Amino acid sequence: MNFPIPVFFISSVVFVLFLAMKRGKQTRRQENTNEAFLERERQANATRKKDISNLNYLPYTADALLLDEDADEELSQYVKILKDLSGRKMLNLSMYSNTDLKLMYGPANLNELSECDNNYHLLSDTLLNYAERENTLQRYEAAISILEYAMSLRIDSSRIYLMLARLYDEQNTPEKIQDIFHALSSMDDSFTSHVLPKLRSSHIEE
Repeated sequence: MNFPIPVFFISSVVFVLFLAMKRGKQTRRQENTNEAFLERERQANATRKKDISNLNYLPYTADALLLDEDADEELSQYVKILKDLSGRKMLNLSMYSNTDLKLMYGPANLNELSECDNNYHLLSDTLLNYAERENTLQRYEAAISILEYAMSLRIDSSRIYLMLARLYDEQNTPEKIQDIFHALSSMDDSFTSHVLPKLRSSHIEE
């Protein structure tokens, strides 16, 4: 005697087959991704060392800043870092992976490039912290001076430009905000597209 196959059973089988096919595609896709990464890494590790002496290093020098290490214990710590960073090579390489850097300049340069990137971000953080501390101490001109120097270096920290714009407003010099927009116009679009909406949402007109 033939019994009819329940619809639920058929649906379950179809669903299981569908999941198996989907899982198989995902597995193959992941395998292809892994193979591509390993091949790219192999090529990167085989790249010859390139000359990095003429890269666009950040022209930072502590001599350009009016640093007051006696004003406050916290400020003195920032001053020490800023002076220590003076003369070091700096590059913003956060948009590149280690594999990218090895492909571009060779694995022999990776440690030096990583140090350049670390120096850049330490400078960025320290300039911002220094300015925030000056602002807390109500030394607004000093805070603005630090932020303006960071802007002149085109440091890509959104908090630097937002804080500077706010201080311009608070110090009744909103016309200087145009300088911020001018600086941002010469920076990478991936950064400015993140900062500009925040500036405009603060009722700052370009």
